[in-house]
Amino acid sequence: MYGVAAHESQMFEWLPWHGGRLDKVPEGEKERLEWLTGSRGGRISPAVRESLIKWYGEDKGNKVTHAEAFEICEFGRLPDKDEIKRLFPMLGN
Repeated sequence: MYGVAAHESQMFEWLPWHGGRLDKVPEGEKERLEWLTGSRGGRISPAVRESLIKWYGEDKGNKVTHAEAFEICEFGRLPDKDEIKRLFPMLGN
């Protein structure tokens, strides 16, 4: 959760403003992190869980509680598995 907090203008300004919740964002750093944890929760969809298991293995993939998913555009060149691992080195862990 702390990784997304680094996107300060997105997490604590734009998204709350867009959702009509800007007045709910606390001022202090600790309070903001607590608020963010409570406001960004949700369940991981079956499709995202399947992808987590594909890239991280069943044990690690099933333990993930927060994830942000990206979709590779179907237009243009599609990277193969090796290129995806090169572009996203964290997938090898």
